[in-house]
Amino acid sequence: MNKYISKMFNLQGLTVDKMEHCEEKNIITIHCRSPRVYCHCPVCGNSTKKIHQYRYRQIKHDRLNDKQIVLCLKVRRFECRKCKKVFSEKIKGIDRKKASLNFRKEVISWLQKNSFNYIGQRFKMSGPTLNRYVLSVSDCWLIDWDKIEVTKLGIDEHSFRGNDLVITITDISHHKLLAILKTDRQRALIEFLNSIPKKAKESIKEVCIDLKHGYKTVIKQCLPKADIVADRFHVETLAKRMVDEIRAVVQDECVGRRGQLKKILLTNYQLLDENEKKKLALVWKKYEHYPVLKQAWLIKEKIVHFYQLGNYEKAKENFKYITMLFETKDRNRYMETTMRTWKSWKEQILNYFKNKTTNGFTEGCHTKIKMMKRVSFGFRNINNYIAKMMLAFVPLFWVVNHLTNYHTNC
Repeated sequence: MNKYISKMFNLQGLTVDKMEHCEEKNIITIHCRSPRVYCHCPVCGNSTKKIHQYRYRQIKHDRLNDKQIVLCLKVRRFECRKCKKVFSEKIKGIDRKKASLNFRKEVISWLQKNSFNYIGQRFKMSGPTLNRYVLSVSDCWLIDWDKIEVTKLGIDEHSFRGNDLVITITDISHHKLLAILKTDRQRALIEFLNSIPKKAKESIKEVCIDLKHGYKTVIKQCLPKADIVADRFHVETLAKRMVDEIRAVVQDECVGRRGQLKKILLTNYQLLDENEKKKLALVWKKYEHYPVLKQAWLIKEKIVHFYQLGNYEKAKENFKYITMLFETKDRNRYMETTMRTWKSWKEQILNYFKNKTTNGFTEGCHTKIKMMKRVSFGFRNINNYIAKMMLAFVPLFWVVNHLTNYHTNC
């Protein structure tokens, strides 16, 4: 029976004496001990079996349905006959903490997808303790530049809390989240890029970013040999924002029923059904006295089509054509602003057509991060936030191996 209990609850290497169930507290207590007779002194290495005293430790180990499995571990303190050192025996899978290796693995696996609050209620643990669990495996997401060859970097920012932004850095070539920096300031990005070894810097061929001039300046300074690629999603969003701003101005000037123009104007023409195309034709009739709206919409459509071109040379010619469309006499301040951005990012926009590199993976990371923030109801501490988000992207077997090696070395 005891062997069955030992195998069921992963207690290999321990002798089970008895098992008790407390229905009031919903706890199953397993009384166990180490079966070995001798123990080696950590000071002189002498083997001894002289027992100085016994101690009992309560250790969280597992869960069975809604019941907490607790080990009541009988630990012996030996006395070395040679140097008289008194020491406690070491038991595999259990260190000086109040939880076994098995329990820590389970908690970490749950923390990858759930909030601190939910895990705290499930395992009856405090927030600070769970934070320590996450930080204890922080070595798992340290970057070993000697083992990975990053050829494409993705850099973008996302919101940590309100208007507080942080920088996300990804390895686009291997679909891996590399780091989350504590701030979106250029200094933080410079420090990260300067920390990359020279050999690893030389292997980086492309860096994909949004339309932020600060990032472009930093990358030219820290990674001069890498091509900077303007992310196509942000370029298309820039054109759609221009159309929407002009639409809002035009509709504010009109009298009478305005109608729902936003969806029709911002959706790509190829994706509109027949009814929506008919509605769009009526829109141009209704707003024929506002040619700037149709001109902005046409530029937006040309930019969407621009990214469907096959090679760099065709894109270069098409870029000139779109620039010409911007230079219409009817343009307003919104088109003027978009045109300046379009022209100033010409090289970076055209670099997309060399390898069709995008920040799609980075945006996907942001989607998962938003989901984790929503589940966790936000964060106050930036260090805990970064650790929790990085943990969500680390493969579980890496974490398990890290914990196993840690306990083996203890």
